[in-house]
Amino acid sequence: MISRRQFLSTTTAACAVALVPNLSDAAPRALDEFVDYDALGMAGLIRDGSISATEAVEITIRRIEALEPIINAVTTQTFERAFERAKSIPKTSTFAGMPILIKDMIDVGGVRRTDGSRMMLTNIPTENVPYIDGVETAGMNIIGMTNVPEFAQMGVITANTAFGLTRNPWDLSKSALGSSGGAAAAVASGMVPLAHGTDGGGSNRLPTSAQGLFGIKPSRARMLPGEAGGSHGPFKTNQAISRTVRDSAALYAHTEDPNGPFSAHGMIKGPSTRRLKIGFAPQIEGGIPVAPAVAAAQANTAKLLEDLGHEVIEVSFPVRADEFFANYNGAFLGQFGIVADQARAISGRDAAESGLLDPFTASLIAYGSGIPADVQARGLKYLETVPTAYATLFETADILLSPVMPYLSIDGTHLTPQTRVNAAVLEFLQNGLSYTAPTNVAGNCAMSVPLNWDRATGLPIGSMMQAATGNDRMLYELAYELEEARPWKDRWAPYSARYIPV
Repeated sequence: MISRRQFLSTTTAACAVALVPNLSDAAPRALDEFVDYDALGMAGLIRDGSISATEAVEITIRRIEALEPIINAVTTQTFERAFERAKSIPKTSTFAGMPILIKDMIDVGGVRRTDGSRMMLTNIPTENVPYIDGVETAGMNIIGMTNVPEFAQMGVITANTAFGLTRNPWDLSKSALGSSGGAAAAVASGMVPLAHGTDGGGSNRLPTSAQGLFGIKPSRARMLPGEAGGSHGPFKTNQAISRTVRDSAALYAHTEDPNGPFSAHGMIKGPSTRRLKIGFAPQIEGGIPVAPAVAAAQANTAKLLEDLGHEVIEVSFPVRADEFFANYNGAFLGQFGIVADQARAISGRDAAESGLLDPFTASLIAYGSGIPADVQARGLKYLETVPTAYATLFETADILLSPVMPYLSIDGTHLTPQTRVNAAVLEFLQNGLSYTAPTNVAGNCAMSVPLNWDRATGLPIGSMMQAATGNDRMLYELAYELEEARPWKDRWAPYSARYIPV
């Protein structure tokens, strides 16, 4: 029998050749013997000496190199950095040196941050932001950065000219969604069991819904700052994309901001016995009809919650999609001009002619530049009312249940970096973000939980649950309960470290 040490020294190239996108010859044989462990499980093996932190890096590198030619999720590899750090990460830390991938939209000291743009390919921050300090204090070992749409602007498709298209491991023709599409694809394919993501309009919930994972957006300002200088973004939060709730909860415990507006929860370890009132909004007014498979999945989730003893009542979604986006676009599309200014400063040319920005980004900037000042002012005034609309709903319900998005899936090439923005493109993006983006404006916590798979296509369908700002513990406890009732960890995508040809 091959020893573990012999296994770890097997060439990566052999696995990369064997792992081809042809399911006709696939069988449930794993790339390695550790595939079914979550991050805390692997940390336990490091802690008890079954493997070392260096071996955990080797295992992860083998997975990345085997899967990356198919999935295309990683933009920057930090393998040597990870090997060096593996020597000094305490075994007593929560993750004991377990590797993690970081979304390519946050500063990690000494590691390239590109935001998915050719304009940023030489950008190397000198210092960690506080959130990354928390990740490393937890004992996680950063092994690379994951793909994003350029400056996160293409939203529901993770693709850019700099690195290409990230593919969904459940169906390579489908979008990984975004903007944390690379992070989710890395977890869904089994490169790592836990990855970092950011959520500014649905970015941790949309890709996890499409890829059968657990993704969460904490309350605004709940987590350590993720911006240079220690500030919090107005809408964006940082947190985990994971196969298990406990991995996410453990990272959450280490990355809460002790100086923020909320008392720290610490480690949340399991479900609560409290029964909740669930407000179910099957459809957002002013939006497109929900796909039948998605509607059926949400009804199934509502039934599961009732079976678990929770009270489910039907409610209206707190905002109208058409009204929200008319004002959201007015308030913010004009603010991307700073990117155009940067491109002009580097190239001496306008954004569209600079050669530094994808046509999608450049045309979005041009579209936003024509928004009048009075429209921007009205948009900002409207957005001030959104938190109150959600707060009113949460006076009568503990949790808001809804679809994550109205689409069952999106083709990976429906939009490309070469797409020019117009009204039809904006409408398509808005439909995809219609359930998730208002949450970021409100500041609430929200999660996507993988409770349903479409029978016809085999694709995952997430269910979004939101709670009032500050009630993150309620969401985690409910997630634990749902995970126990309908486990999802061992449901693997066909293009993953779990399934390789025999």
